[in-house]
Amino acid sequence: MEHTAASALLAPKLLSRISRLEMVARQVMDGYVQGLHRSAHLGFATDFAQHREYTPGDDLKRIDWRVYAKVDRYYIRQYEVSTNLRAHLLLDASGSMGYRGPRDDMSKYRYAQFTAACLAYLLLHQQDSCGLITFDNKIRNFIPARSTASHLITLARALDACPLGTEGKLSRTLHEAADRLKHRSMVILISDLLDPADDVISALHHLRHRRHEVLLLQVLAHDEIAFPFRNWTLFKNMELTGHELRLDPAVVRRRYLDALAAHRRAIEKACSDLRISYQLIDTQNSVDQALTAYLSTRLRERGI
Repeated sequence: MEHTAASALLAPKLLSRISRLEMVARQVMDGYVQGLHRSAHLGFATDFAQHREYTPGDDLKRIDWRVYAKVDRYYIRQYEVSTNLRAHLLLDASGSMGYRGPRDDMSKYRYAQFTAACLAYLLLHQQDSCGLITFDNKIRNFIPARSTASHLITLARALDACPLGTEGKLSRTLHEAADRLKHRSMVILISDLLDPADDVISALHHLRHRRHEVLLLQVLAHDEIAFPFRNWTLFKNMELTGHELRLDPAVVRRRYLDALAAHRRAIEKACSDLRISYQLIDTQNSVDQALTAYLSTRLRERGI
């Protein structure tokens, strides 16, 4: 059962449709072997970075003789070393992620699981390392980043085995994750972000203070985005048992959409200020379409 479920998250047709995409870091990374991403360290290979004056003991092969001919002084050429990316997927498993609209193929949570599995595949396929944190009101599972091919099955099984929780504490959990991730890395948060905007923004500040590059994927059902309800409807809180209201959508629709828009504006502004990559994902779009559109745009904007 576990192997079958994990394999479902790694459906060959889905992976083939995203296999040419790349997860590229915008900021420099701490790493140790050659890869797609710029390192914080200088070495002897790949892209030219700068000159520095020669000091006794430097390798004479690295002297730039053209510069010497112009200024009659010895300078060493330094290069930017490309490095592997260390990434951590943070998956929101709180109760609200279990919502599935009547026209949706899957719940927000299942959609997020597929998204996380696809991103793990891309990262490991390009020989980067990937880890996983799942959480609701606290961290439920923490798998350190690894770069081996077999690690993909480990991550897929962990994704599928993680059940939905109840009440979520997104901001508190992000603060905890920021403290636990000791090395600068890419943090990919997949969540519906149904937490007070100020609390979420505070946690994002913490992640950026720790020098992590943050990608924020807000996964919402189309019902939550468009609020298409017309008849009297019973709305249930998926994180608090017994908390439900029967409402006339015509009365609350505008207030709901205004509140959602205000929440998104606050998150988007904070992401812009903090140089965080943000994307809203509608679960009525296929996973491969959503990732292709997002990562293609991100690749074009590399270096911004």
